[in-house]
Amino acid sequence: MTIYMRTACAFAATAMAATIGGFASAAAQSSDYSTLPIDPNLITDSLAYSAAPFDIDPDGQQGVTAVYTHREGGTRTITTTVLILPDAQAAAASLNGAAAEVANPQTQPVPVGAGGTAVSGMSPDGTQSVTVLTFAEGNAATTIEFDGPPNDPVPPDMVVTLGQKQDTAIRDWQIA
Repeated sequence: MTIYMRTACAFAATAMAATIGGFASAAAQSSDYSTLPIDPNLITDSLAYSAAPFDIDPDGQQGVTAVYTHREGGTRTITTTVLILPDAQAAAASLNGAAAEVANPQTQPVPVGAGGTAVSGMSPDGTQSVTVLTFAEGNAATTIEFDGPPNDPVPPDMVVTLGQKQDTAIRDWQIA
């Protein structure tokens, strides 16, 4: 589990605790979270990434974490975490600080979900490029982390494209 995912889970737990006792929005959501993550091979038109077994309800939070590793010696990974929270406010609040561990961060808004933000930089030890995309969609808080070689970060268009497809999958799941 990445340090960014652990941070997101901690914020999600805080946000969830803040909404207990209040009214949560009810959605027609399935509890089958394994259908949520979007396989990055769908946007790269290849079979370059392989998935590890999904982590359902990571750290006891409702949701899923999927880790995809590139066949190129494991130098690239994409970790998608979708946490299901009581309401949209809790989802948005859980994303605060999700990319706090990115060194030399460059932050920019992206057209993905509500509050879509991409933070790009380096891992704290300087051995990997890191881009963390965060966004909310209804009561779902999503973090997609792209790790790669230090001199070859993920292309911004791949971040946006995967994020938009992930957002669509979450919206479809929420109304199913």
